[in-house]
Amino acid sequence: MSEISLWKEQYKIGNETIDEQHRELFHKVEQLLSIARTGSEAENRRECMELLNFLISYTGRHFELEEALQESLGYVGMAEHVKLHEQFKNTIFSYKEKVEKEFSKETLKQLAGTLMTWLAIHVCDCDKKIIKNQPISPDKSFEGADEIIREVVPQLLSNTYGIRIRKVSTSVYSGHVNGKVIVRTIISGERNHVFLAGFSEEIARALYSGISGMEMGPINELDSIERSALIELGDILASYAVSYIIKGKKNISFSWRGDIFLDEYSDSCIDINNSVRVDFETDSGELEILYCMAG
Repeated sequence: MSEISLWKEQYKIGNETIDEQHRELFHKVEQLLSIARTGSEAENRRECMELLNFLISYTGRHFELEEALQESLGYVGMAEHVKLHEQFKNTIFSYKEKVEKEFSKETLKQLAGTLMTWLAIHVCDCDKKIIKNQPISPDKSFEGADEIIREVVPQLLSNTYGIRIRKVSTSVYSGHVNGKVIVRTIISGERNHVFLAGFSEEIARALYSGISGMEMGPINELDSIERSALIELGDILASYAVSYIIKGKKNISFSWRGDIFLDEYSDSCIDINNSVRVDFETDSGELEILYCMAG
């Protein structure tokens, strides 16, 4: 089995201590990925618990140091950044509870795929803005959800993973979303925000490879690492978009639920007249995004 290497030099933010800690975090997630792909279940459970306990302790110290750096620099995006740290810690605690109650290799793979994706995108996109003193979400106003989607998607596709966008168009939702891989994210708060991302196979493969350094297997036979990584991608896109939509509202708590579908997704509960669909044509195929608010 080939060695997994998640760390890239492009992930450096320019602070030696923070960069070294990021390398260590990526290394631990590499270990999770390795044990998720091999070994006996008893060995996996023991090693998984050791790694989870380490991550809980280490990320706590790392986030404290990173937030102290932000405070000393007067970082403009600190409040939003701290919320992302809290979400990450909650994710690790949630998985630890799952592992303690009923360990399975599937849970281990889901954990590895989720952490791998979150860490790569957070470091590459959010953490690199600290030294530059750039906000995570630009302080600007949008007239509608379609403009927000047009702002958010290029951050991931083009700025982070170099997928060139050729054309963007707004379409009328026709009752379904196309894509070889469709990720549905439901973000529940005061209202339910439904976010669908239909990725072409080429885009899904390019993003997965860019994050993991591994090649995705047959698209119709996604394993739990691949599924959880793609679901986390959709969740990140959705959370970025929703953070714009509810900008200015305080003390609202949210819960996320992500699912994955292949080839096509339709939902009779989605209000065609109360939804926005934006289509992206890229060098790696099509990406369809649908957003609606319900409840």
